[in-house]
Amino acid sequence: MDWLNWIRGILVVALFGWLLEALQPASELRRYTRLAIGLLLMVAILQPAVTLLSGRLPTLSGTFWKDPDVRDILQQGVFLQKNEESQAVSMYRGELQRAAESTAEAVSGAKSVTVQVALSGQRAPEGASVRIRAPAQGAQQTDAVQAAVASTLGIAQRTVHVEWSGGGVEP
Repeated sequence: MDWLNWIRGILVVALFGWLLEALQPASELRRYTRLAIGLLLMVAILQPAVTLLSGRLPTLSGTFWKDPDVRDILQQGVFLQKNEESQAVSMYRGELQRAAESTAEAVSGAKSVTVQVALSGQRAPEGASVRIRAPAQGAQQTDAVQAAVASTLGIAQRTVHVEWSGGGVEP
């Protein structure tokens, strides 16, 4: 759009507004007519700016997204996101494991407790299952350890499995 057409458009809207206002009788409606004409005049004045901005900004279907450098950056972003997610899950699993070990040691009195935490998908801790190996204890201790670990981790007690190994309780 060249400047001459832009100026003509503004003049046409201004003349149309002046003519409409001149033909209208003096009433309450005149105030709303002036508002509408003012809005049309602002649109006519801002039209080149809108055209300039809409023509220069990248769109999803534009050539910006087809640029090889942009595609490489997007692929690196996806790779970094997956890498961060796996690190976060690994750290979370480690924290769950440490919490389960300390809880199992405190309840059972054993010092050499081994805990394995398995996470199913991204629904942890609900999707977590815990396998505990500790020196031999009784059936009552099994229930106590299961309940304590499940309560600490916020998971179902049925997902906590306790396996006692020989050797008894360590001092």
